[in-house]
Amino acid sequence: MLPLLNAHIPTHYLPPLARSDRAQVISPSSFWEPPAPPEVPPTGHYTRLTYLPILLKTLARAMRDWPLFRASITPDSTVDGGKPTLTVRPHADISIALSTPTGLYTPTLQAADTHNVYSLAAQLRHLSALGRQVPCALSPAEMPRRGGTISVSNVGGIGAVDSAAPVLVPGGGVAIVAIGRAKWVWDVDRGDGKGERRLRVGVSWSADHRVVEGAELVAFSEAWRGWVESPQRLIADGL
Repeated sequence: MLPLLNAHIPTHYLPPLARSDRAQVISPSSFWEPPAPPEVPPTGHYTRLTYLPILLKTLARAMRDWPLFRASITPDSTVDGGKPTLTVRPHADISIALSTPTGLYTPTLQAADTHNVYSLAAQLRHLSALGRQVPCALSPAEMPRRGGTISVSNVGGIGAVDSAAPVLVPGGGVAIVAIGRAKWVWDVDRGDGKGERRLRVGVSWSADHRVVEGAELVAFSEAWRGWVESPQRLIADGL
């Protein structure tokens, strides 16, 4: 699937030098002007997709089915005698753990469920470019005070690790997941008992047990896995 997606990256996400390869003999805009593409900053341009935007898109889709993972705690509420309250957000806000020269930051992909894979890839590139600047160029627009309800740490992008022990800091949402490196493995439980070669990604969770119980975390992870292993469901869901 990834090579096919890479072959059809929309032109406005490509760097200018790579757009000449997409020139068409006959332009479809010769009859009717197409809608203007979204504005993509140069720092958001790319020529190759990775698996991370796909994992984020499917995670956001699972969050739509599970409102609990779109919830955030308001600790200083004056309602009901000052007890913390739980607010369920309408969309999936996902924070990304970003290691930069000036420290660890967690910018947020807001309403990630409303973006496609190409758009999420552009946002990740843009956030990474801002974070690499010295001093860090991430602003409150990329790091809103509310942050995400789930944090994602892509540890597989740093080293060949399958799992980690992510720590959920106060105010970091209701859960954090560490994504390991994708590896081709031989799965003896697949292929009608004959085994099957498949791509496997390990994930490790931590959660705020004031909100999320272990059984709910496992069930949500299974819902996410269902979207990852059957990405064609996104087509019927309108992406």
